[in-house]
Amino acid sequence: MSEILLIEPNYKNKYPPLGLMKIAYFHKYIHHDYVRFAKGCLPEEFDNKKWDRVYVTTLFTFEWEETKKSIQYALKVVKDSGKVYIGGIMSTLMPDLFAKEFPTVINNTGLLDRKGTLGLEKEECVDRMPPDYSILDDIKDQYVYPWHDGYFLYMTRGCGMKCQFCAVQTLEPNYVSYISIKDQIAKIDEVAGEKRDLLLMDNNVLRSVEFDRIIDEIKELGFGKGAQFVNPKTGAKCNRYVDFNQGLDAKLMTEHKAARLGEIALRPARIAFDHIEDESYYKKALELCAKNGIKYLSNYILYNGEDFSGKGSQYSADTPADLYNRMKISMDFCDELNEKYGADGRVHIFSFPMKYIPLNALDRTYIGTNWNAKYLRAVQRMLIPTQGKGVSSRSFFEADFGKTVEEFIENLAMPEDLLGLRGHFVEKKNESKAERENRFEVWRINHQRIDEWRRLFRSLSPDERDDFIHLIGGNNFSIDNYAKCKTDTQRILFIYNLSYLSILRNINNFGEAVLDYITVHFNVIYRELLRYLVTSHNVQYSSLKGLLTIKGEQFIKDIVEAYPQYNKEKNNIFSALYKAQTELKKIYLDTRILDIAIRYYEVGAVSNRELNNIFNNFVNGRITHIKKKLMGKIDDFNQKLLEITSGEIGSEVIKQNVEKETNKVYNILQYFGDQR
Repeated sequence: MSEILLIEPNYKNKYPPLGLMKIAYFHKYIHHDYVRFAKGCLPEEFDNKKWDRVYVTTLFTFEWEETKKSIQYALKVVKDSGKVYIGGIMSTLMPDLFAKEFPTVINNTGLLDRKGTLGLEKEECVDRMPPDYSILDDIKDQYVYPWHDGYFLYMTRGCGMKCQFCAVQTLEPNYVSYISIKDQIAKIDEVAGEKRDLLLMDNNVLRSVEFDRIIDEIKELGFGKGAQFVNPKTGAKCNRYVDFNQGLDAKLMTEHKAARLGEIALRPARIAFDHIEDESYYKKALELCAKNGIKYLSNYILYNGEDFSGKGSQYSADTPADLYNRMKISMDFCDELNEKYGADGRVHIFSFPMKYIPLNALDRTYIGTNWNAKYLRAVQRMLIPTQGKGVSSRSFFEADFGKTVEEFIENLAMPEDLLGLRGHFVEKKNESKAERENRFEVWRINHQRIDEWRRLFRSLSPDERDDFIHLIGGNNFSIDNYAKCKTDTQRILFIYNLSYLSILRNINNFGEAVLDYITVHFNVIYRELLRYLVTSHNVQYSSLKGLLTIKGEQFIKDIVEAYPQYNKEKNNIFSALYKAQTELKKIYLDTRILDIAIRYYEVGAVSNRELNNIFNNFVNGRITHIKKKLMGKIDDFNQKLLEITSGEIGSEVIKQNVEKETNKVYNILQYFGDQR
């Protein structure tokens, strides 16, 4: 008996590694080996263990870094470096890279359906073996796949459409029209128990000349329309579904095939809409599905592409407008279908935009011909609220992407943080009036910023707008890039992309017009800077020097006025202000007395009302009054400190520390003279 380790690199993915699950079954039930599965690497208790064979699966090329880590780990834990085997998508697409980086590793390109790679009996049958679900238990405390408890199988192999952007023609070059899954399901049921859903990974099932036979077998296996699953543990009934997860080719959809699909528990029917040129085929496929009672439809919408050939056609590189229009076409056509077929035939269409990455890309940074980094990041930000469930609601689509192409392009140019702040104010249950009012005020301010940004963006001339989009297209918002702005409006728009800390640090570089905008014309930004400073956990004194130089004493007073309004817990803003002033060698206002006042409040020597009065007196220049107030309560301060620390170990030391703190406060207060 051999000891076998299976490794999937530590990337996130929806589906369990089907290839490794089949290899696990092969070794466990055919060769009777010990099998262990790892996500990335094994737990520490296996650190000193060596394995007879190690298999590493590979997925997408842009997961190269995680894949490298896993192979390096495999080479460390295998007994013989010549017994590390790799396979999967990336290893098939880029065999030369793996041969160069890992010359001792054995690469199985393509499918495990032939002899000679593994050097084991019956290895040519691995691809037709059922997956071993039990290996997933090995990592259940580390990682749970969103889809992990269905039948994961193939009824065809290959595609044959030879789309230039697609890896299938390399991974599965030969089309197989029919693979029976009866025996595989029987074995899965025997070993792992009955599963609810049937997830078929076929790349182009509609091309099969045995399509009717496939549908008949699916029905025979208990997945006809309306099929139900009885939970063996609870006895509860629920619907079961069939999912051709890799999609159905719109060009190959016919009346007959749609009718046959309508006979099984298909949910959803996934139909790609990768190119705007395929609109007529796409809509025809949707129509046929709806006509035959398939109510749940979804689409893959490829964006960020290049010029492509495939399916006997030549496709142009998509544009941002193409992405928007394809999603809108789906929305509009959904409404048409629902109007045509009525409530009983109501359909739901879910759109899934998918960013194109070339087959040889080793990371996710590729930018398509008609796209830029800023736009791509914006799309990803827009999709966050969907949580991977797709876009189906028109109200959400129009609120998130826009009501028009023009609004969509505008949203793509919007600063990322503002993109995430759009939307209506939503009340919460069990929320106090004060909490609601505070949240609403934040929402109101954020929408002021959004509306103002839109006003400024729309005020740009077409040439100014093109220049600005070109400038921000790299998603680089450094001060060097700021210097490339040609107009004041462009400069103001640019700073909306900066963090508050970055604004504070670079404010001396902005110029008079931008400073006036921040502090006077649209002082919402200035007020938000104040809020940021008084609520930050730790204020960097260097970030204060710019506004201190520009606004001097007034800046300090503005912070003091903002502090009781926004701050909920102590931070170091007043000590940072004092240090910044010393760095500038000009003390406008000595803010140390406010730190002392806050310390008094913390121990209970002054009330909240008294503290607010101290802040008001400071702003109005009544420093002597504050000094008198705090000096008069210094004994009380000392006593409160002792009360707080009573009962702690080392009473004498504590008393000494309290005395030191009290003396320090006294000496600082003594320093303050009569200031008006």
